[in-house]
Amino acid sequence: MIAVVSSTIAPSSQPSHDGARTTFTPEQRLEQTRETVASLVALGVSEIFIADNSAGGWLRGREAALAPARVLHFDQPPIRNKGIGEMWLLLGALPTLPENTPILKISGRYRVGRDTGLALEGADVAAKIYAEGRRREISTRCYLVRDRAVATRLWTRTLDEIFAASSHIVGPRSLLRIVQNSLRPASDTFPYSDPPGSVETAAYRAIQHLGLRLRPVEHLAVEGILGSWINPPVKE
Repeated sequence: MIAVVSSTIAPSSQPSHDGARTTFTPEQRLEQTRETVASLVALGVSEIFIADNSAGGWLRGREAALAPARVLHFDQPPIRNKGIGEMWLLLGALPTLPENTPILKISGRYRVGRDTGLALEGADVAAKIYAEGRRREISTRCYLVRDRAVATRLWTRTLDEIFAASSHIVGPRSLLRIVQNSLRPASDTFPYSDPPGSVETAAYRAIQHLGLRLRPVEHLAVEGILGSWINPPVKE
């Protein structure tokens, strides 16, 4: 098993759709990402790739702090939807990842415990599922995919699902919005190039639409701290 870490150690100052991207310094985020790497080493992961889109050149020259992980640098515009930014990072890392090997995807600055329930057991994807009413989503902080071929299909379709969300008709209001925007396109203010859709919901839809075999995981053993200090620590 290998791991790919989606990472933004030194984020842009532009806010995300949820507000300020972080209250932590790049130095603090680097230390938290070191803990991510240490947890993967303890799990026995054979190779670790960090796909990072830090603003400017802050991380360049500091890669040794993340050994034995290999850092892949990507230059991206400051995308407000962090899920879209993450999908572009993962897709950019794909050519570097080996084939025919399970891939553990984990978000930077989170840690996975050795007692994690992540195991494929014949499935294409193993992930924690959340359900609220008719809505379904997976935890995209950490999940396992069968190999690079499955990851390619999943991450490409997830990106498609995020961009397609605005065209989904889920009730009268969404239908009215689509009709009004068609009749008066100049009044349409929806940010189509950087929409606010949820990557967690999009990933679940992608799995369903692709017909991938999904194994639900109850105990992820993943913990960390969200980008803003006002949010409590996360433990799944």
